[in-house]
Amino acid sequence: MTRPEQPECTGCGMTDLNFVWAAAAGWRLILGRLRCRPCASGFPAWMHRTF
Repeated sequence: MTRPEQPECTGCGMTDLNFVWAAAAGWRLILGRLRCRPCASGFPAWMHRTF
């Protein structure tokens, strides 16, 4: 279980230090779910939103 301020990828479960680091690493919101860069790469660009 992660702390609320620690983002977790809904695709693979990877976590990052905080949301600032996740945004800098290229994490995206896809259909309202947070995904890391590798997991987000499987979706078309029009589905991606920055957070």
